Amino acid sequence: MRSLWASFTGTRLLSSPVSDETAKYYRAMQTYSANLALLSDMSMALLGGSLKRKERISARLGDMLSYLYLGSAVLHRYHTQGRNKDELVFVHWCMQDCLNKLEDSMVSLLENYPSKIVGSVLRRIVLPFGKRYTAPSDKLDHKIAVVLQNPSELRDRLGEGQHLAADEGNLAGQLEKALVDMVACEPLFDKVVKASGERLPFLALDKVAEKGLVLGVITEQEAQLMRDTELARLAVINVDDFDTRELMIGADAQPADVMPQENVA
Repeated sequence: MRSLWASFTGTRLLSSPVSDETAKYYRAMQTYSANLALLSDMSMALLGGSLKRKERISARLGDMLSYLYLGSAVLHRYHTQGRNKDELVFVHWCMQDCLNKLEDSMVSLLENYPSKIVGSVLRRIVLPFGKRYTAPSDKLDHKIAVVLQNPSELRDRLGEGQHLAADEGNLAGQLEKALVDMVACEPLFDKVVKASGERLPFLALDKVAEKGLVLGVITEQEAQLMRDTELARLAVINVDDFDTRELMIGADAQPADVMPQENVA
């Protein structure tokens, strides 16, 4: 009855411990928790001990439980961290992603239910109007990307606990330092562009630094920062490169050394 009531009222009449933008997620989690209980009980009643052998059925029930757990963790963290408004964009993205995937698992479960009649009835109970949640939009993705690409207190808070020291071999730390240095170089780059009157790409910062020194708009220390930043940028984006001849089997060997003559036939 709880599943039926929540599904047909769109969760609007369920209670929530909060009244802000996350209230709808608390109500959705209650609804899908009830739905999971219903689907699990019906599956156990219908399949009994064979449910364990119906691995695709049990796996989809497990997926639903996993997304409920992840969603609960997101809401719990947001609450215990002080409900900071600047983190809402991440809460929205995570919850929309979890609930969308949870609904996908539910739909896949019911579409492949051993009893088509029971599956159809259950779908009318838990999803009478179809899926409610879609994957996070590109607009929301963009908001997340903006936060992650700009050093800030929010970004530091989200990444708390990561080892970001720029030690040799610590790629995450080197990437973080390169990002910070790139941001520091942006006003220097703008100075050079303005002084030169050219539209320069934000690349080859070592060459831009030399141009800035010639124009007298940056100091040697600032130029060195741009040179070091360019080296760091290349270090984190470049991949290993090998000459094609180095990849050929036995490139420096005689044919006989590559494959014994008696095996050729």
